[in-house]
Amino acid sequence: MPSRPVIGITIGNAFRPGERARCATDTAYLRSIQAAGGNGVLIPPGAPAAAVELLDRLDGLMLTGGADVGPAAYHQVRRPLTGEPDATRDALEIRLVRAARHRKMPILGICRGQQMVNVALGGTLYQDLVADGATADDHDVRANGRGQLAHLIDIKPGSWLADATRSRRLQVNSLHHQAVQTVARGMAVTATSPDGVVEAMQSRDRRVVTVQSHPEELPDQLWARRLFRAFVSMTQD
Repeated sequence: MPSRPVIGITIGNAFRPGERARCATDTAYLRSIQAAGGNGVLIPPGAPAAAVELLDRLDGLMLTGGADVGPAAYHQVRRPLTGEPDATRDALEIRLVRAARHRKMPILGICRGQQMVNVALGGTLYQDLVADGATADDHDVRANGRGQLAHLIDIKPGSWLADATRSRRLQVNSLHHQAVQTVARGMAVTATSPDGVVEAMQSRDRRVVTVQSHPEELPDQLWARRLFRAFVSMTQD
């Protein structure tokens, strides 16, 4: 049997007062990659040079959700509604995205991962969607759990996301208060929410794809399973 493609999955620090940082992530990311036919390898914060070397052994890279991206990474001053950044994770992921992009390696960004891809490639973020005047709607909707379907997104026909999910419109969950503001050069918006928030992007060569929602939390949704299968399939091209 052919070997499963190996996907690097970035994870963050979990800070507790008086203790050293611990590495942590939601296991739903791993389960989604495994269910789609891949194997996941966790990439912890720190040691960017070593992590970049690891790319030579990987078939793809997935950037996951987590803490707010530090505004210093896109040349802004942190404002009160922006959470404490995970600086070592930010530095690692910026290096990884740029190195993986240089290799033309498939990249999937999820939620914070979409934001980090945009920042690593030169874009900026809204630090808080409502406070920055991007929308009056709260996009951090998790009162009924991470799998709650919060709103529709409209998908650009012919985009990677449209092809992967075989859909033009989807109901998605929404667990964020930051979002893409200025789109990075070489990236294009492929889905938006009704209030205009960027919900998906892709590179011109379709090797970098991102979503603002959390499909890993929606294993019962056919479109979410199709998305991960399409990404794993891309890593085998």
